[in-house]
Amino acid sequence: MDQHGHGLGFGDLNGDGRGDFIVSTGWIEAPATADGNWIFHAEFDIGQGSVPIIVADVNKDGLNDFIVGRAHDYGLVWFEQKMEKRARRWIQHTIDPLHSQFHAMLWTDLDNDGRNELITGKRYRAHNEKDPGSFDDIGLYYFIWNGESFTKQVISYGPLGEGKGTGIYFAVTDVDGNAWKDIVVAGKEGLFVFYNHGWK
Repeated sequence: MDQHGHGLGFGDLNGDGRGDFIVSTGWIEAPATADGNWIFHAEFDIGQGSVPIIVADVNKDGLNDFIVGRAHDYGLVWFEQKMEKRARRWIQHTIDPLHSQFHAMLWTDLDNDGRNELITGKRYRAHNEKDPGSFDDIGLYYFIWNGESFTKQVISYGPLGEGKGTGIYFAVTDVDGNAWKDIVVAGKEGLFVFYNHGWK
């Protein structure tokens, strides 16, 4: 392959203990040795994907899946990995079709229950006003995996000046030392901290 387009992820997709790359038109298998050849597998086409693309065993079946946002279009999806007679295939599942520009995301335990949540949001003016949904309200969300699908929780939502989304990068860390992870987001609309006061 000559170029990978928009979107990039890293993780062990085939369970061999080595990190592979995910690009827009497939994944690149890591070699067993440092001087070995990387092997490209054109097994899917995600279009203009998020950075990062998250590699995780979403449904806990022992096979790593991946989660990707449509960075410059509508949609947030996850691809389930299936192995049948040593043949790999990917099944696409919708997480959120209603919002656009899911450009950045994190996979971390936000509610201290030992399980990771998906945190992402709409990037404000990603390509200025040229992307589908550019003038939609802005939002920041986390999604809880319930064993069968993702449930959406709204952190912030509204028009510019009220809602807050994500830029091309954000951080989740315990800013105020209360043992709950906070969310620090920056973008073209400003820099904000969402303080996590815990779950009851």
